[in-house]
Amino acid sequence: MREFLAAWNANDIPRVVAWLHPDVVYHNMPVAPMIGRTAVAQYLTSRGAFDWVDWKLLAIAADGNKVLTERIDDFGRGGIDISLPLMGIFEINDGLITAWRDYFDMAMYQRQLAGTQE
Repeated sequence: MREFLAAWNANDIPRVVAWLHPDVVYHNMPVAPMIGRTAVAQYLTSRGAFDWVDWKLLAIAADGNKVLTERIDDFGRGGIDISLPLMGIFEINDGLITAWRDYFDMAMYQRQLAGTQE
């Protein structure tokens, strides 16, 4: 999991995608899930490159094949800086992420993206 986060912090999307199982289910909980490594890769690349990425791991815990991460995902996109506290749950099988769920406040994200901090 730490290597996956390091791939994000290196802003290396191909390396990020390499950690995903071909049938991964990726779900940002406020929106519909994506199924499959190809769909996730297309989503990540279609959003355009990140200006920079700095995911801060605040806490990590494991139970069987599930890894829970409390994080602050800081990143820049299109000249806008975002700081998003969230909880991520990953299911790992045979060394690959088979399920990835991030829980966060979508309104907070959208306010930052729009340049307002209310």
